[in-house]
Amino acid sequence: MARRPRSLVLALLICLSAGLLPGSRPAGAQTNDAPAVFHRALQLFQAGDAVDALSVIDSALEGGASDPALYNLKGLVAGELGLNAEAEKSFRTVIRLAPQAAMGYNNLGVLLTRLGRPEEAARAFHEAHSREPENFNALLGLGTSLAALRKYGEAATYLEKAWNLRPGDFQAGYEWAHVLLEAKRPAEAGKVLSRVSAPADPVSAGKYYALAGVTAESADNFAEAARAYRKAYELDPTSYATYLALVRSTLSAEGASARTQFPPPPSNLNASENLALGLIFAGHEDFDQAIPWFEAALRLDPSNEVAILNLALAEKSLGKTGEAIDRLRKAMNDHPSAALSDALAGMEEESGQYLQAVASYQRAVELDPSKEQYYFDLGVEYLTHFTFGPASEVYRVGTQKFPESSRQFLGLGFSHYAVREYREAADAFTRALEIDPDSPAAFRAWKSILDSLPPNDWGPFLPRLDKLARTHPRNAELAFCHGAALFRSEVAKGPGASFNQAQVLLEKSVRLRPNFPPAHLELGALYTAKKERQRAVDEYLEAIREDDKSEVPHYRLGQLYREMNKLDAASAELSRYQQLYRARQEKLKHTRSTIQQFIVPEPSQGKN
Repeated sequence: MARRPRSLVLALLICLSAGLLPGSRPAGAQTNDAPAVFHRALQLFQAGDAVDALSVIDSALEGGASDPALYNLKGLVAGELGLNAEAEKSFRTVIRLAPQAAMGYNNLGVLLTRLGRPEEAARAFHEAHSREPENFNALLGLGTSLAALRKYGEAATYLEKAWNLRPGDFQAGYEWAHVLLEAKRPAEAGKVLSRVSAPADPVSAGKYYALAGVTAESADNFAEAARAYRKAYELDPTSYATYLALVRSTLSAEGASARTQFPPPPSNLNASENLALGLIFAGHEDFDQAIPWFEAALRLDPSNEVAILNLALAEKSLGKTGEAIDRLRKAMNDHPSAALSDALAGMEEESGQYLQAVASYQRAVELDPSKEQYYFDLGVEYLTHFTFGPASEVYRVGTQKFPESSRQFLGLGFSHYAVREYREAADAFTRALEIDPDSPAAFRAWKSILDSLPPNDWGPFLPRLDKLARTHPRNAELAFCHGAALFRSEVAKGPGASFNQAQVLLEKSVRLRPNFPPAHLELGALYTAKKERQRAVDEYLEAIREDDKSEVPHYRLGQLYREMNKLDAASAELSRYQQLYRARQEKLKHTRSTIQQFIVPEPSQGKN
């Protein structure tokens, strides 16, 4: 629980002690002076003379006084002097002498909270609450102790009760709002704060506005958060955390284009603090303002790899790619780094320096062979420039070092595919599916091999595809893969082929995902093989409706119309096929995007 000003603690002490003095001490000459001793010690304590106050109390207690108020005051004084064991002992004596009063339990709870013993503090405050259910301090202490134990729901209940006893109390409102925020209830926290007035005390006011900022930011009200953080920072311009929050919320509210004038930051920021500010500006694409922070971080820590990398990326984003490359090359000479080398390679590739890019990607692998990303990037570079042998070798090593990386197998598969090693490509693509069955990239890659692998070669893959489809019965893509491979395998058997199981799988895939052009296309081929021509026509038309840019269904539909002697319809479909085919060939000239569509994974769709 936050420590309250001494004046409030002493006022509470006087009030409660006065209620305990009559009839609470044994008869005797020594105890008749207990009230005088108490007030004398209290005056010394209030004057800041804790040592003499403790001496006065100890003398009275050694003389036979046994008064809970004196032991309570001794606990407070001892705690102020850092004599925590003695303070705890005194508060436990108060509890023994006045077991039905909340005071001893409350002050013990405060001490235990300060000592970092929240579970014991919560028990003490609970005892106080059970004896005096309407005791404000017991409710406040219990709520804050439970909050320290992350029991936010329970804490909110007790803090709300404390607030209801003293509506408008800053500490009760602040703590209540805080636990509501921790309980992920920012709207409720905001309502509570709206009923609390910022106190005159600058420290408490700063806490109030900082919490108001966090509450508004949690509710995505960035403009209100920025206003609150600005007030908090005005009250405490030394707070780096508040300044960081002010910048973050302001940029979220207004965007980089607003060019808001921020107050000066706290003095003497370290490298990490400058870097964090730069990252916030860069994250909002305000690279002009990000660069000075990155430069400040590097002045304090010239070898800071994250600052070097982000400064280079900011320069590149502003069109200063040459400067960024020079910066990274210099950094690599001064202190070689795999991350910097990989970033340098990417910039060299984009600027047309292909040989340098390959060397930089290779250097990244050499500097950190444990990082999967670097093997992947080097392989992509080889694939991009049609050097398929080196790409295959990189991904072969990559699949051995990172056997659970789907994209390493995608890269290996495409390396084989590019040189017409279709069986090896199918094996790699199937393995990628086994690693990540929900990967759109793995499915696209596997589908790309479907028409390239001869029907006779699909047999060895069927058990693996069957297992995948059974393990993920709600996955339309895996049902398609198994069904399509099985269909082709049956085609190889000639007149003795049976397409029933393949049909069941493909029809299941379109039930699971009605808008699924590849499955409709495959069903069209299957129905054609079964001489069910009208059903085949329907499937091809459905495939065209769902993907009017694909030339394949137009070609197959044109051929089918010819067999059905619908020559005008056939001519129209084949003409459309020619148009789409030419357009696709033109698009395939963009080599890099063509390759990346196979090997750059997309987020999984979460299918079962």
